Amino acid sequence: MGCRCTAGHVNGRTPTVHGCPSRPAWGIALLLVGLLLASGRTASAQAWVQPKGEATVAFGWAYNWAAHHLTHTGAIDSPGDMLFHTGVSDVSYGITDRLTVGVNLAFVGSRYGGARPHPARAGAPPYDDGTWKGTFQDFRAEFRFRATTGSLAITPMVAFVVPTRSYEYLGHSAPGRALMEGHFGVSVGRVLDPILPKAYAQTRYVYVVSEKPLGVSHNRSDVSLEVGYFVTSALTASVFGSYVRTHGGWRATIDFPPPSSPDFQYHDQLRRAEYARLGGALSYALTGSVNVGLSGFTTLSARSDVNMSGVGLSLSYSFSPSQLIKRRKNEGSAEELR
Repeated sequence: MGCRCTAGHVNGRTPTVHGCPSRPAWGIALLLVGLLLASGRTASAQAWVQPKGEATVAFGWAYNWAAHHLTHTGAIDSPGDMLFHTGVSDVSYGITDRLTVGVNLAFVGSRYGGARPHPARAGAPPYDDGTWKGTFQDFRAEFRFRATTGSLAITPMVAFVVPTRSYEYLGHSAPGRALMEGHFGVSVGRVLDPILPKAYAQTRYVYVVSEKPLGVSHNRSDVSLEVGYFVTSALTASVFGSYVRTHGGWRATIDFPPPSSPDFQYHDQLRRAEYARLGGALSYALTGSVNVGLSGFTTLSARSDVNMSGVGLSLSYSFSPSQLIKRRKNEGSAEELR
């Protein structure tokens, strides 16, 4: 089911407002990842990359909820409340001024409250039993390369998603789909000067190749758009939207096998999900290297999916590992001279 942002200077680095560095993306980027990892999707638009030698460590928390399933026609079915808490840790590093690599890991706690729990898979305990359950979800590694050096940032990306363990994928409160995926896409972004020098816009398209349970293809397209504004040198506000469409898979519920069929356990993994979501975010730079973020989103329309909404918080810290090592060495040398 599905977020992020990063803005950059027109010379390829961090955007500036009247000469003051602003980092709208690193805290918000992870926050939105956390929001949508709870739904099993990512749709970030990260057109700008980190400077060479800079690392960012970020932590995000998201609370997502849904009360309705929607069929392939958009008709509402209300089996009960689905609640998700998601924590995400993320580390990214600028290998060069044009190449950034990042990894993240999510932990999902979830609960279903309703009178229509999913039947358990053969040999597995029921998951929708009304209690909170938690598990590590997926590990994600992403590589982004900025192909341009001018005011327009064009950044191809490739990412790989691997489940960290055999977690439950059948249930209203299942933490994810437990499938390996390859993500291939491109981001495009620009600071909107000279017309709006304090604003930026970026978009991304990603084609996701997913593992095929029962040999059924269900790859998808993820499209996202973000527009942000540097309110001050420290505060950035943005609005973002995402659209996801699955190519293939099973329409809900017309294509689902009956619950008595052994293939029924794969219907969540193979849903032909299609949805549009809209949200907003605030990011504030506490210092030149520490950012905090607040974000939220809601579902505008959906088919073969759920009406997910969410809010979240994030904290990120950017630093130069090489500078820290040099500083430690210099401190050690000074100590020896005493």
